[in-house]
Amino acid sequence: MRPHPYTYLFLALLAGCGGGGSDNGGGTPPPPASTCPLPTPIAAPKFSADIYPALTGGSCGGQSATSCHGGSALPSGHINYFATGGRSIADVYHDLVNVVPASAPPGYFRIAPNDPAHSWLLVKITSDNPGGGYGARMPFGGANVCQATVDNITAWINAGAPY
Repeated sequence: MRPHPYTYLFLALLAGCGGGGSDNGGGTPPPPASTCPLPTPIAAPKFSADIYPALTGGSCGGQSATSCHGGSALPSGHINYFATGGRSIADVYHDLVNVVPASAPPGYFRIAPNDPAHSWLLVKITSDNPGGGYGARMPFGGANVCQATVDNITAWINAGAPY
């Protein structure tokens, strides 16, 4: 029996964020070759239709208590990307856009509309040493985010980060 064609894509996205880098004693499988939740260009990306599903589609962990950006026990400074427990997608958006990150050099916002260079999310997914020592590249312990996804997030920010 052949696996469903999307099985490998789902597994790659699910593994993308990593579990925080700790070894559970059983070893950690190698990361997938790419983390690519937005693999094709989007003409006019919007948060609710494109960016939010990419953030929650498996590349940043699940909603478990041990995921990078979901669940109830987030590491200090991490944003919850999931609209659960009374949170809406709009709440997630408002936690990202024009908000100063907990741990970043001065002058950054989590998302700075029209300013990709000062959008911390973009720096975190494109730099091995974000801000010169403010954590690690995301997804932590996973493969780098693919260029198509970076381009779509950059296009969204350049368009003013529309909801």
